[in-house]
Amino acid sequence: MQKLVGCLSNMFSVFFLIAVIGHRTHAQDSTAFVQYFPGHKVFPLFTADGLAHQLSLSRITENRDWIGAIGGSIPMVQLNVNNNKIQGSVAVTVFNRLIKTPGNLTVYTVDYKVDFPIDIRFSELALRVAVGHISCHFADDAIELFGKHSIQHVNDYVTLAGSYDIDAIRGYVYGGFNYSYGTQPIQNRPWLLQIGAQFGNIPLHDEVTLYGALDVKTKQEVGWGSTRSVQVGVRLFPRLNYGLRLAYTLRMGYEDRGQFYLNQTTLNLLSAFIDF
Repeated sequence: MQKLVGCLSNMFSVFFLIAVIGHRTHAQDSTAFVQYFPGHKVFPLFTADGLAHQLSLSRITENRDWIGAIGGSIPMVQLNVNNNKIQGSVAVTVFNRLIKTPGNLTVYTVDYKVDFPIDIRFSELALRVAVGHISCHFADDAIELFGKHSIQHVNDYVTLAGSYDIDAIRGYVYGGFNYSYGTQPIQNRPWLLQIGAQFGNIPLHDEVTLYGALDVKTKQEVGWGSTRSVQVGVRLFPRLNYGLRLAYTLRMGYEDRGQFYLNQTTLNLLSAFIDF
């Protein structure tokens, strides 16, 4: 597995070197062989995934907890080859779990997620290969508040995934898996499988569209237990490069947050997202 990770790292290095060499010719031309910082992503967002890279704030209706995410995914370089697009990106997000009381805000989990994907777009089909890392921690406030000991929950993984655009649902379906080559505290249970979809995108107004999304993850780490999410929302100002969404999500099953990964919960979330 270390050889595979090394191979992926070399792929990204070669990809970037080709891009640097090709920069001499029309790098900012949308028809050029090489583009830097292209505005359009060739691989779609896993919209209902609780660990998707984005900027968001979610209110858990059952209690006083909030979930905040600060981050996003930025395409760095794109190769245009025979009407196909190959894109290298960097994605980083910090996830926080917060308790809001009058006059006070307590942060009790801090999770970091980093991915380095290479995406390829063939018309309706998009493919992804990536290396990633996630580490999950209690904040100091949580140790004092709950009197618990933080566990060392770390996951280094390789991702393979694909998505396919379907006009009939006005959206796309996706699926893929992670193989973890370094995990703590549970080892030798490396697989995570994921499927999902986004659909609808029905215009309600020139600046408002209605959408729905599904996401299911099942993890060997928890005996093939699953995390299931159903989301419905509206996308505002869809003509902008940056999307604003307001949504309701029902999330059931095993907790995404590493410090509580053995817990099963049902969450009703009211959220605001900025996708970029």
